[in-house]
Amino acid sequence: MKLAELAEKIGGKVAGDGTVEIRGLRDLELIRLHDKSALPQKGYIYFVESKKVLNEHPESREAEAILTIPALAGSFKNAIVVDAAAPRIAFIKLLELFESVPSPVPAKPGAAFIAETAKVDASAIIMHGAVILDHAEIGPRSVIHPNAVIEQQVKIGADTVIHPNVVIKHACVIGDHCIIHSATVIGADGFGFYDNDGVRYKIPQIGNVIIGNHVEMGAHVSVDRATIESTTIGDYTKFDDKVHVGHNCQVGKYVYMAGSSNLAGSVTLEDNVIIGGLCAVNNKVTVAKGTLVMGFTGMAQDSEAGGIYFGIPARPVREMHKINNSLQFLPELLKRVSALEEKAWIEKKNSP
Repeated sequence: MKLAELAEKIGGKVAGDGTVEIRGLRDLELIRLHDKSALPQKGYIYFVESKKVLNEHPESREAEAILTIPALAGSFKNAIVVDAAAPRIAFIKLLELFESVPSPVPAKPGAAFIAETAKVDASAIIMHGAVILDHAEIGPRSVIHPNAVIEQQVKIGADTVIHPNVVIKHACVIGDHCIIHSATVIGADGFGFYDNDGVRYKIPQIGNVIIGNHVEMGAHVSVDRATIESTTIGDYTKFDDKVHVGHNCQVGKYVYMAGSSNLAGSVTLEDNVIIGGLCAVNNKVTVAKGTLVMGFTGMAQDSEAGGIYFGIPARPVREMHKINNSLQFLPELLKRVSALEEKAWIEKKNSP
């Protein structure tokens, strides 16, 4: 595809030769990974969104084509120039143009199991090996990939994609325009047990999971059903791989959770919360609206709205940085305190 054609499709303008042929995208960060003298490959377009990126990758000046902002257009041979206010939106559009995803193919008759009482919209696609159980509902244009299991009374909205080997347990609800990646389990039993007089009782988990619209969950995510009512996930929330959400959690809208983070039972994440990777939030904690929890953090108490937290146990980030910076002086301080204590003891011993 010619550079000028790409520019038109993503709403940009060409600076330089619009007839240059572009066959794909490349990542600046990988150019010199194995060869320190390597230069950008011909026939590909790279993305430079700021002066900082240009300074970090001066070799980008040698690229045949760059997607960039007006202020940097003169730094390159040929460029697609886009609005400086939102260059990443243009980059997303460019990725979409080169994205290659195989079209889903409906299963042949008998190759998927669909219960007689299930309601599957005529425009939905059920692929080979999928299982749709009694009274489940699949909305318009939704896609159920191979070996996914949709249990009894599940409701899935329109334009939702369920990837291979996902399990949606009974009576759970998933909204419109959702993406659930492989090996995710929605609606498994919450971790509820009670020990009494040497007997361990399993607490029935009779609730469900309700997921809003435009939610995306990565691979190997688990969201447990509520003990009584519903574990909920709000609109536009996005989970990375291996996220766990315990029973009774209430997760708001526009939340991000990075990989391998965990919510214990009955946690509340209010709208616009960001949870970094490898974080843990203790049971019944409320993470207030707009809070940022940095990676490797353990939240054991409620947060303040808009706060930034770090550490185990979590503290406001400035306080935690002061604590961490002080730790380097601790060995010397212990020596000094020990010496002062010894001196005081000797003086007290020798006093009349």
